Amino acid sequence: MTKGVSPYLDAWRRLKKNRMAMVGLWVVVAMSVISAVGPEMPGMPDPNVQFNFVGAQPAMSSHVYVQNKNSLTVGEKPQLPPGWEAKTELAFGINLERYKEYRIVVRRKKIKQIVQNLGARSVDVLKVTGGGDYFVEVLKDNSLGEPLAADVVFTIKKKLPKVFGKQRVVILRHVFPATEQTVVATLVDGKVSVLTVEGLPSKHLAFDGRDVVSAIADGESQTLRHILGTDSSGRDLMSRVVSGGRISLMVGLVATLVSLLIGVVYGAVAGYYGGKIDAFLMAVVDVLYGIPYLFLVILLMVFFSRSILTLFIALGAVQWLTMARIVRGQILSLKEKEFIEAARMCGSSDLKIVFSHLIPNTLGVVIVYTTLTVPAVILQESFLAFLGLTVEWGPGETLESWGALVNSGVKELGDNGERFWLLLWPSFAMALTLFSLNFLGDGLRDALDPQQRGRT
Repeated sequence: MTKGVSPYLDAWRRLKKNRMAMVGLWVVVAMSVISAVGPEMPGMPDPNVQFNFVGAQPAMSSHVYVQNKNSLTVGEKPQLPPGWEAKTELAFGINLERYKEYRIVVRRKKIKQIVQNLGARSVDVLKVTGGGDYFVEVLKDNSLGEPLAADVVFTIKKKLPKVFGKQRVVILRHVFPATEQTVVATLVDGKVSVLTVEGLPSKHLAFDGRDVVSAIADGESQTLRHILGTDSSGRDLMSRVVSGGRISLMVGLVATLVSLLIGVVYGAVAGYYGGKIDAFLMAVVDVLYGIPYLFLVILLMVFFSRSILTLFIALGAVQWLTMARIVRGQILSLKEKEFIEAARMCGSSDLKIVFSHLIPNTLGVVIVYTTLTVPAVILQESFLAFLGLTVEWGPGETLESWGALVNSGVKELGDNGERFWLLLWPSFAMALTLFSLNFLGDGLRDALDPQQRGRT
């Protein structure tokens, strides 16, 4: 070690020579900054906003930036994505699909009722021409079946055609060719003042996002690009990975600080006083070691709550055991040193000796173990999230960490892995951070090693 240089400055110089440790340090810093400020950056989509009409899309996909349900009413604010209120001229290309629905009710094997548009009008005979007009059956789960290929006639008091089996209710949808219409809206003070559809004045128009072909606001095309793709609900995956990193890193850091506080104080007291106090305190540690810690964490979260505060306490309360043993071992070797004897001769109290002289001299080992504890806590939280024990910020408000995103990715992966990006990106972000933390911890261990210091 260079004369006059503090041990920690000397350790930093040695750490900079370790390339893997420095790469790990910068990756951890970058991931922390991105997770902290990324969700608030301009242009970052809200991770909880769903674009159901988009569904799961791969990386670099884009779509028209509108909501699932949109509405334009003269004299009122438009029901459109945030920020549209500041626009003055809106133009939409809307592919309006028109259709009629028929409900055929069967009683005692005969058709009792044929209702057009689900109750608007009853008819006695319904002729369905297959292959020409587009008739399709609406199934029980509201999905659409195959278009009818053959001609079918439904008549009151007659039997249901054999092609429909023994169904009691048949719903048919007569779909007409879709036509694209131009909708123009002028906004004044954030409210719709003029609304036209194909050049004709209108008072109100509601449309689904899936029907919008184009959207132009103040002469600019309104599209939303998803760099990492979207999940099955159409939520932006990049913003969800960034927000998940905020939860994972926050849980890892705070839970580690809780374990650090408990373990350092506990181990310092046990090591300094020794004797029966040390034996009793270490016996408690041994008993707690025998309890499956993840089982204890799960019990705490199930019986109390799944709030983020409970998770901090639960994970921190099971991670301090190893820290207590490490600090105790360091204190046992330090308390017989000359500077401790000098502190006693000067009349320093036990409390001052422990917190002013002993604990500061264990910081090197504590720092190393802390950097190795953070990834362990992140893995534990991810495992809990993978089991479905996600963190809740408030009633019904779930915070999805990287582990929860990986769990969702596995569920939505598909039979042939066609939606692989849902699993790839959260797994990559978590693996990169964990490897970086471990590289940093190994580098700090070597840099703070007294034997390495003596060789310099």
